[in-house]
Amino acid sequence: MAAAGVVVAALSSASFRMVGPIYGQEVGLRTDQIAYFLAAFVLGGALAQYPIGWLADKYDRRWVLIWLSAAAVVSCVITTFIAAGGTVMIMVGAVLFGLTTFPIYSVATAHAHDFASDDERVELTAALMFFFALGAIASPLLSSNLINWYGPSALFIMIAVGHIALVVFGLIRMRARDTVEERTPYIYAPRTSFVVGRLFKLQRGKKFKPK
Repeated sequence: MAAAGVVVAALSSASFRMVGPIYGQEVGLRTDQIAYFLAAFVLGGALAQYPIGWLADKYDRRWVLIWLSAAAVVSCVITTFIAAGGTVMIMVGAVLFGLTTFPIYSVATAHAHDFASDDERVELTAALMFFFALGAIASPLLSSNLINWYGPSALFIMIAVGHIALVVFGLIRMRARDTVEERTPYIYAPRTSFVVGRLFKLQRGKKFKPK
């Protein structure tokens, strides 16, 4: 479930970051507006960290991933339809998209670490980053071609399909395996270098049992 989550996180963020400027150009944004468009996405993700972290520590993280992906599908639909509403509506759509998609990587990695021992955390972080890299390499190539073939809305349609797949897969995993009772605390996990795994190993501390 965690591996699937980071792949879908890559599908969302890498496509938006790399192909988002093309989308912005296609819907009529100026160069400076495209910069604000990308910044609005990051702003939405930053605003989501604390409330989503609280939910991820309180409830089954698979449910958090499932509901985040369901919300991401809704945000993709909204973003697609409000693009004709002007620049302000496009920015609002970007914030909403960031709110629903940005935390998925951190929730997925937290879920994976719930099942890991302390001496496995660095390798686990590196493995999850490898899965993220696979999605981050493939998704911009696919999304740029889809925009070329079907127009700018194809970007968010592709991302929505990925999140629908994660919802279905998450429901299957919910039936296949129980989650652990003791969990590691949720923290924001930047996708930079596997070296951060060593830092997180020190920061996560003891596992806790949600109330």
